[in-house]
Amino acid sequence: MGFQGNLDSVSFADILQLLAMGKKTGTLYLERGDTCKEVSFKSGSIIWASSNDENDMLENQLLKQGKIDKDDLAKAKEIMRLTNRNLPSTLVFLGLFNKEEVSDIILNHVESIIFGIFGWDEGRFVFKDNELADSLHIINALNTMNILMEGTRRIDEWSKIRGALPTDNTVLKVVQSAMEDKEEIRLTSLEAQILSLVDGERSIEEIMERSPHGELDTSRGLYSLKMAGIIRKVGVKESRKASISEKKEVLQLMVKVYDIVIDVIREVLTQKLGNAGVKRIQKNFETIKKDYGILAHINITDDGKLDFVNFITMIEKLPESSRIHEVSSGLSAFLELLIESVKSIVGGRQKKQIISQAISKTEEVMTGKIELMKKYGVYSDLNRTLKI
Repeated sequence: MGFQGNLDSVSFADILQLLAMGKKTGTLYLERGDTCKEVSFKSGSIIWASSNDENDMLENQLLKQGKIDKDDLAKAKEIMRLTNRNLPSTLVFLGLFNKEEVSDIILNHVESIIFGIFGWDEGRFVFKDNELADSLHIINALNTMNILMEGTRRIDEWSKIRGALPTDNTVLKVVQSAMEDKEEIRLTSLEAQILSLVDGERSIEEIMERSPHGELDTSRGLYSLKMAGIIRKVGVKESRKASISEKKEVLQLMVKVYDIVIDVIREVLTQKLGNAGVKRIQKNFETIKKDYGILAHINITDDGKLDFVNFITMIEKLPESSRIHEVSSGLSAFLELLIESVKSIVGGRQKKQIISQAISKTEEVMTGKIELMKKYGVYSDLNRTLKI
């Protein structure tokens, strides 16, 4: 029998203990924000784990650890495209690793994904009985209780270290006076690697991203360097994670607002013209799509509705610097074309009434978010199109 709940009331450690002691077979699905992870069990032992977090991606971990370079990855991806092989088997095919090395890499990858969940104190989980991952790389069973003990130990150490370090957006620099007497400095390999990333401009968050080590080991290195007086705080900068989260919120908000407004206009066109109204919407969409390629990631249904399923995920492949602008420009251009279609049918006065109706429907979504939309130029595009 499956079960579900929230991590703020039941810890991941408690769930592992329950599954291990009950010798359960199935898959545990965990979700926190946009991050989803899966852990599969057979008779209470862990046999697989996966994650949609970019930091958990095998290729990113191998790059950070210096085990492959970008040229290796490019070759591997080309072969994967041509042969439908997965990454681990492709790495063996290219002779970059042997089968035993790949097995160790996969095992460490699975452990890394699982240990990352121990730090979650919020989110949802669902365990589905007898449902197993569809993977070609089911690992040798991991002792769940051993993982539980190691994960708990890491969390205890993590709490101590992170409590002694400043916030993630803190910029660190090397204390030159401490480095002058090099004979007194004895750095471990880990500490030396982390110290090389401290340049007076990078924040702790950015050091974590560039480090070839996991967050715990990188934090260990920073902690040791800080306690030895070798590095110190020099300032703070905007958190990249906060910026990414904010931009994603803007994209989601933008999609909701335009979807509401466009749907109001769609209803008017279909009421006035029937199927001809649907065809006009589809024709306008195909026309504007030629000038705004970003709209190719949106589907249009048989009744003229825009289908934004997977749109946010697809556009994340675009350069971050231009992503919001491209989406805003494309959607506002399409909306402008639809408004002109409505005006040609119902006239200018009724067009204004329809726009007012559409705006009123967006009020709940936009409440408290207008300044955020203004910050990224989204509100100005919408304002210009609707003449708010």
